[in-house]
Amino acid sequence: VVGIITSQSMTMPITVMMILVFAMQIAATSVAIEKEEKTLETLLSLPVNRLTILASKLTSSVIVAAIGSSVYMIGYTHYISSMRVLPNYESLPSAETVGLTLTPIGFLLLGVSVFIAIVSALALSVTVAAFTEDVRSAQAVVGYLYTIIFIPSFILMFVDIKSLPTPVQLLLYAIPYTHPILAAKAAILEDYMTIVLGILYMLSLTIVVLYVAAKLFTTEKILTARISFKRLRFKRSR
Repeated sequence: VVGIITSQSMTMPITVMMILVFAMQIAATSVAIEKEEKTLETLLSLPVNRLTILASKLTSSVIVAAIGSSVYMIGYTHYISSMRVLPNYESLPSAETVGLTLTPIGFLLLGVSVFIAIVSALALSVTVAAFTEDVRSAQAVVGYLYTIIFIPSFILMFVDIKSLPTPVQLLLYAIPYTHPILAAKAAILEDYMTIVLGILYMLSLTIVVLYVAAKLFTTEKILTARISFKRLRFKRSR
């Protein structure tokens, strides 16, 4: 049982980290390409509501996120159900035999948690990428956002969040991308309240980010806002 929980605590953070980083790169690059090639101006000049354009961009990204999270959930469920307590001994029971599997409710809640985390990352990437000049700048600024993904992932690989000092716990709980990692263990232990609270917290932050993105797309700042990294690159090269 300890082997199953330990393996899960190592696998889930890495998987969430990879999914979020991949999703953020795709979303940021899609917006940056349009700004770099000057097609965003043409798109915004069409007789279409700008919020509709934003909704279309996010919807397409969400569809990709839904496919990615669904594939992940199928693979993760298979991984958990086929894992054995001690993999070197085939005669020992699997995780399913000892009851450490995902129930339908746990499967659904974990999937929702991962999905909302991806949507939140996509919305944040689209908003930040709107302030960049080109693809390289978008990738650079999104790279700084990876910190809020890497910190909880690396910490929760090796320690349980409840064993940490209270200030560190509060910091990790404040990071939205901590909650999908916690949801994986909670789903196996059938601690559904932890998953629901994490979903509500991530959902509230996602709504705030979407509101900021909507405000940005309804003004001309979407075309004029810039964050230049040329000076930063020059200083680093020196």
